Amino acid sequence: MLHSIENEWLKLTVNDEGGSMHSLIYKPTGEERLWQGGEAWASRDVVIFPIIGHAGAFQVCGKSYALRSHGLARYARFSAENRGGKLVLSFSSDEDTRALYPFDFDFSVSYELEENAVNVGYRVRSKGGVMPFYVGGHPGMYAPGGSAVIEFENEERPVEYPLSGGAVQLPAIRRFVANKEFFADCKTLQLGGLSGGAVFMRTQDGYTYEYRSCCPLWAFWSNENGGDYVCVEPWWGINDDPALPRELSLKPFMNFERGGGSLFGYMLKVSR
Repeated sequence: MLHSIENEWLKLTVNDEGGSMHSLIYKPTGEERLWQGGEAWASRDVVIFPIIGHAGAFQVCGKSYALRSHGLARYARFSAENRGGKLVLSFSSDEDTRALYPFDFDFSVSYELEENAVNVGYRVRSKGGVMPFYVGGHPGMYAPGGSAVIEFENEERPVEYPLSGGAVQLPAIRRFVANKEFFADCKTLQLGGLSGGAVFMRTQDGYTYEYRSCCPLWAFWSNENGGDYVCVEPWWGINDDPALPRELSLKPFMNFERGGGSLFGYMLKVSR
């Protein structure tokens, strides 16, 4: 089922299947700004929890488990509630989730509009002991030709984490072009160590998407073979790969929830 909120600037529709954004219309022009799915990428947005990527089995206390790409949330049916213009979608662990990820939890994602921005929040609560997890966003924003200029508010000296493993200190950078040739070369660009300033994505049709978050890692991705979109993804975690430890609690960028509830979030602003 779809659920919508809107204001003078934006109309946002989210799907309780996966809890993710389904449509984001910029009302001054009436244009859809969220990729609407297709052969190049069937999704539009993904709520990521409790792993990132799909490297294979992981272990908890020596026992092996396996999850589908990006974890559990994207395949879950959420319950939805409109709290005075704020959409809150929630799901909890059950027998089926515990067979794949052996922890009890409550998880929710919220969406709230503030002028021409969407504030996205995640709440993770363990219901029994210390729980390791990743969480993050995966909005695919419309970008003609699958090409955009990525610009940082501050000059950055980021650390790149290649999908093949390791870490590479990059020289100072302020902007780069994210197009099909770029993604054919790097597949997914994962950057850590940023200053905390905004990340801007500027498209060929004159739109700017502005992202703000305190996340420790940003990922940039598009299908190199097609699709009019680019994803700028705030992550509290990292794309898993076979070279990382199999024990879940030993993976880098791991978060640990102890029962009090942990909050994460990002802002996405659309302008032209």
